[in-house]
Amino acid sequence: MRKLLIVALAIVAMSCTKKQEVTPGPWLGIIQMDSVPGKLDVPFNFEVRVDNGKVQLTVRNADELIDINEVERIGDSLIARFPTFTSELVMAVNDSLSGYYYPKGLKDSRRYRFYAIKGETDRFPWFTAQPEFDITGRWWFIENPGTPDSTIMIAELRQDGSRVTGTLLSTTGDYRYLEGKVAGNMFYFSKNDGAQTIIIRGQIADSAHMTNGTISGSPRWVSPWRAVRDPNAKLPEAESLVWVRKGYSTFEFAGIDLNGNRVTSADERFRGKVLAVLAGGSWCPNCLDEGRFYKTMYDKYRSSGFEVVSLCFEDKTFEAAQPKMKRFAQSIGADYTYLYVAPRGREQRDSVLYALEGKMAYPTSMILDRKGKIRRVETGFSGPGTGEHYQKFARETEELIVKLINEK
Repeated sequence: MRKLLIVALAIVAMSCTKKQEVTPGPWLGIIQMDSVPGKLDVPFNFEVRVDNGKVQLTVRNADELIDINEVERIGDSLIARFPTFTSELVMAVNDSLSGYYYPKGLKDSRRYRFYAIKGETDRFPWFTAQPEFDITGRWWFIENPGTPDSTIMIAELRQDGSRVTGTLLSTTGDYRYLEGKVAGNMFYFSKNDGAQTIIIRGQIADSAHMTNGTISGSPRWVSPWRAVRDPNAKLPEAESLVWVRKGYSTFEFAGIDLNGNRVTSADERFRGKVLAVLAGGSWCPNCLDEGRFYKTMYDKYRSSGFEVVSLCFEDKTFEAAQPKMKRFAQSIGADYTYLYVAPRGREQRDSVLYALEGKMAYPTSMILDRKGKIRRVETGFSGPGTGEHYQKFARETEELIVKLINEK
């Protein structure tokens, strides 16, 4: 697929008499997930830099900046590959940028139309009304209310003027960095981080209620939602979601590392160490945040007897999964152990994580002491986009690691 595309772009390039140059500076990108313009459009901000003819992009979602350094120029077109994940943008360069967004990369046939407007810094410039409400605070966010598929989450929102940043927290992890605005009595929120494209819209009924909302991450995922302000909104504690199965206290694992070697929990590198076991995958955005946190812990405490192993649930074969796992590890910059353990799926996950039960999600983690006993279990991950929630997790986790390291 990629070779055919490159050939096609090269043919187009040969027919051009003058090479178009992409304009440096701010741009507003729009991914159209539906054939009807405006129905499921996902806007996101990015910056273009050109250094000695090399084009680089930086995508912004609230406080998150994603540098896209893999940008290939073919004639008057650009192919930009997001870091960590497999999504790619294919863009023709003229006064604007236009083309397609491939959420699973060029090897996958699924694609959405894409265009970008140069010089635009507002994320939702079409909506200009002054905000009638300030929605800063915590809200119960109910997706698919009143149905068997109902999901209760928490929206953590911060408003400055018309601009809003924040995230959605759920028992399976947070939605990472979202950004949008309030215009009149309407609320708009979006993100594109290379793993997910999400658009959220809703009506602010009054200072304590939002109604008539929709949240979408694909043409097949379009759900209604409503929200109720509650400063005391709190998700269930981790121990009520997943726990150690009766009759088990330790955990053993085996898998194939990035170099194709078989590795087990009995290997010397893990013996007598405090061990964090992370179950996730290279496709999982919350796993990225989790991996970055544990990289920091690993760099800080590995010399004191702390190890980390990432159990990766990926494609059906190691050969297909290996390049994705390597890319994921490189983007985190971690040199702890990554193991291919099974294809992605609930049955495979439950089989590998045999010592646990409950409502497991990706990621799920365990911390084992020096004797191999499971001392803590977590499912889901609330990353740095959740502010104080992440800070509390980071503080408590580091305290536990230090405590276990010092145990004799």
